[in-house]
Amino acid sequence: MDNKTIATYNRLAQGYDDETADFWEKFPRTFLDQFVSLSGTTILDVGSGPGRDGLLLQEAGKEVMCLDASEEMVKLSSERGLPSVVGDFMGLPFPDAAFDGVWAYTSLLHVPKAVVGSAFEEVVRVLKDGGMLGLGFIGGGQELYRENLGEGNPRWFSYYMKEEVERLVERQGCEPVYFESFPAGKSGSKDYLNFIFRKVMKSDQS
Repeated sequence: MDNKTIATYNRLAQGYDDETADFWEKFPRTFLDQFVSLSGTTILDVGSGPGRDGLLLQEAGKEVMCLDASEEMVKLSSERGLPSVVGDFMGLPFPDAAFDGVWAYTSLLHVPKAVVGSAFEEVVRVLKDGGMLGLGFIGGGQELYRENLGEGNPRWFSYYMKEEVERLVERQGCEPVYFESFPAGKSGSKDYLNFIFRKVMKSDQS
């Protein structure tokens, strides 16, 4: 995540938390529930923000580790009792095959497409063979800074087509197991694209 986007999240952490707290009440929970059902116990929440999804995963019986590039976001998730660290998507501070599942909901869309392959490589690296990767993106093709949290608060967004995400993740040795989409807001807005991939076991690749 670039410094401008991190600075915006640091400035607006509490407001963002307030604004998004009821996300999974406004939008279908089927994707989150599918991930809970398919994944094992230990989960890394990459780009965890204030811990909204981490808490839901914890309540579902998962052992959750939160990671975010924003120090202020990490403070909020820590205050909720979630183990949390400040970290970079491009170099996760965990050993290989450390987690049964990785949850990265609308976080990797803040990585430019030119380097997002390295972020995918990292999230797959820390997954155990057979582990589940939950990803959320927003449909489209543009890359740009947006100030939809207020003027002077830019965040980088990379929008994706479904097939584009599938190609990127399959290159890392994963196979798709679930997909759904739903409108991100009012009529005519972009769609959320939600994916679950399974890291293919080495024995399956031989």
